[in-house]
Amino acid sequence: MAIFLVLALGAGVVACGSGSDDSDSTGSTGSSKAAAEIDGVTWTLLNIASHGAATSLPNTVEPPTLKFDDGQVEVFGGCNNGSGSAKIGETTIDFGPIAMTKKSCGNLPDQIETYVSKVLRGDVPYELSQGNLVVGGKLTSLIYTKD
Repeated sequence: MAIFLVLALGAGVVACGSGSDDSDSTGSTGSSKAAAEIDGVTWTLLNIASHGAATSLPNTVEPPTLKFDDGQVEVFGGCNNGSGSAKIGETTIDFGPIAMTKKSCGNLPDQIETYVSKVLRGDVPYELSQGNLVVGGKLTSLIYTKD
């Protein structure tokens, strides 16, 4: 399925992140400078990076969003909306269960939402890189930009 999405979203492959971290995360869990930069901002999905390749979303798809606010997260996954708890630490975000609506929006939005929902589970690594929020691990990362 990952290969199909990369091909289906073939709107362009871009380099993802330089590995540099624009944040100075020196605070404690939930109170770091990075957490302050993330909280209260609506983040819009720009790219999905899977198996070393980053793919831009086609402009025909409504992009998923995240908004963190005081220990909670509002999620639009590409089709459904939801919310749950999210504790922002220095290097990880601990996502609690996210209650989502359950409609279907078609093949491509549903596939994108599957990637989003798989990444936003449990204790997930993140970094702020070049003004973007990169959430995820080695196999799949979601690259969000500020709205």
